[in-house]
Amino acid sequence: MSVELCGIDAPELEQGEIPGQPLANEAKQKLLKLIAAADNQLMIVPVAKDSDGRTVAEVMVRGQVEAEISFQEELLKSGLAKTRLGGVECPNQIAFENAQGLAIASKTGVWSQVK
Repeated sequence: MSVELCGIDAPELEQGEIPGQPLANEAKQKLLKLIAAADNQLMIVPVAKDSDGRTVAEVMVRGQVEAEISFQEELLKSGLAKTRLGGVECPNQIAFENAQGLAIASKTGVWSQVK
């Protein structure tokens, strides 16, 4: 199943001759760690389909202490993604904006760059 994480823009990996974006490998590693910690048991909450036929969804794993860990929130808190303006809005969009606010306040990831 091909899934696009709704509500965020994450850096993309290298594709053929198109170079990868800064922090793309870090974002991928963060997601792989979340998947491994959850023993590959993901919760996918479909929201829509994009123009390429991918499922646009919120993706979560069950945490050992927390009830659910949102992939989107984890990437945002780590500064490895930004909230997406426009497009499909996720049910937890406000939580995503709050998570991004934490990264901005701590100048983490993309928010550590001076610009």
